[in-house]
Amino acid sequence: MSTQVDSHYRSLLASRYTWMMGGLERCLTAARELLDGAGVMGTSGAVLDLGCGPGYHAKTLAQSGARVIAVDNSEDFLRELGELCAGLDVVPVLAELSRSSSFAAYGPFSTILCLGDTLTHLGSLEEVETVLRDSCRLLAPEGALVIEFREQVRALQGPDAVLTLRAERDRIMQCVLHFEPERVWITDVVHEWTGDRWQVFKSTYPKLRLNAAWIVSRAAAAGLKVRSDQNRAGRRVLLLTRG
Repeated sequence: MSTQVDSHYRSLLASRYTWMMGGLERCLTAARELLDGAGVMGTSGAVLDLGCGPGYHAKTLAQSGARVIAVDNSEDFLRELGELCAGLDVVPVLAELSRSSSFAAYGPFSTILCLGDTLTHLGSLEEVETVLRDSCRLLAPEGALVIEFREQVRALQGPDAVLTLRAERDRIMQCVLHFEPERVWITDVVHEWTGDRWQVFKSTYPKLRLNAAWIVSRAAAAGLKVRSDQNRAGRRVLLLTRG
């Protein structure tokens, strides 16, 4: 993850992430639907959750009997995950996703998850390739890698590049997008009512612009093949297995 992404999550997004995504119950429901759709619920063996965030997918899989190794570079997210997954077989690991030496010893893994916008938060295309190669190496025979990412194919311009993520009486969150050929720069703007005035928080960070064709070609080079390819809620979901 780039230093700008890390700073953005630390200063603005991590503490508001679950709220932004619609609240905990909505996040857990979406996690179960995605994992059900990918066919990995009830998986046996260890699961590696790369970019685990607050732990929605880790909790869902652990409740179905899996042991989950949950990796993120955000201490805030791992604290939230620890509370959410208390009493379950979930092992939090503070590490960068492209440094597999921090979590490889827990493998091999029957399933590896790389969900949300985890891949787009990496610092370069080379880091994405590293994660794909490492995932193939860490998978058990017949193991599956589930990747989810948002394809930013069309560059939004003008008013279309200003999005409202969630709005309530005392908190409004919007983002402004600026597109470049390989990245989209995102400026999050949060207005919060303190009881007598509005406070405004702003921060900018980049995401990689990834497309499925490139991911599939790099996955194939790493030794992975596509078992399924879905579009869910505006995101691409690929299920890959060792070739």
